[in-house]
Amino acid sequence: MEKRLGKKGLVRSLATRDVKLEATLTDSGGSPLAGKTISFKYRASGETTWTDAGTGTTDSSGKASVTVSLAAPGTYDFRAEFAGDDEYEPSSDEKDNVTIKAKTVLTLTVTPQ
Repeated sequence: MEKRLGKKGLVRSLATRDVKLEATLTDSGGSPLAGKTISFKYRASGETTWTDAGTGTTDSSGKASVTVSLAAPGTYDFRAEFAGDDEYEPSSDEKDNVTIKAKTVLTLTVTPQ
């Protein structure tokens, strides 16, 4: 857990949550493109600076993924980018205002009376 100063200088703990980012790259006809590098980024919603989440290489289904650890709860923007190559033009996709909730644990106790 990470500790941050909250309102009025109070210390609060933020849990982290692993989030998988997955992108699918296809050509204009919908056929998957394998062996292409996809860059992933994220930022807290409302911020202007992106944080690099890493890169992945597309598989035979055109899918690439990375996992990033984020402070939760929080609202984030996510972006995947293909820079293009000799055969294909660049492309990107973005999902904004995605809420990542903190995990919960529920424990049930049964006590015979």
